[in-house]
Amino acid sequence: MIETERLIMRPFHEDDLDIIMGLYSSEEIMRYMPNDVMNVEGAQKHLNNVIRDWEEKPQLNFEMAVILKCNQKKIGRSRIHLDYENDTAMIGWLLLKKDWGKGYATEMTRALIDYSFDVLNVHRVCALCHPENIGSWRVLEKCNMRREAHFIQKCKYIKDGNTIWEDELEYAMLESER
Repeated sequence: MIETERLIMRPFHEDDLDIIMGLYSSEEIMRYMPNDVMNVEGAQKHLNNVIRDWEEKPQLNFEMAVILKCNQKKIGRSRIHLDYENDTAMIGWLLLKKDWGKGYATEMTRALIDYSFDVLNVHRVCALCHPENIGSWRVLEKCNMRREAHFIQKCKYIKDGNTIWEDELEYAMLESER
């Protein structure tokens, strides 16, 4: 579990289908994600997978529900994916639209960076985002991550059964740059 001033990030539980559906069934939230929106069946399968990920040894995927401390409302999900071979953590997040613009993404990102370096002891933290997702890359820059690359047509998006190749930005920070 990761705690910040206003947030708790904890492993998903079986009763967290509501937040998975709230995030993954929204076309607006999923606009810059490579996969299409999910129905209840897809969301349940995703939830089962991320719960099972916490049992893997070594653990690669740390996907967490994001909860407001003040009222225990579920507002999103955060994720750390470990690449042990390259000593790197990839971070990411999704928030419900009603919680955009409140500084939660920046708070989460700072906490994910700190956790990756201080607890997981990685050498490098990175994040990916779509070039048109201005809110996300501004958060990464606010957290002192450096834009390292703009990849052209690197990421395969599947939307409404169609394949679309999209550009992708990569941000990173080394432990020595904190």
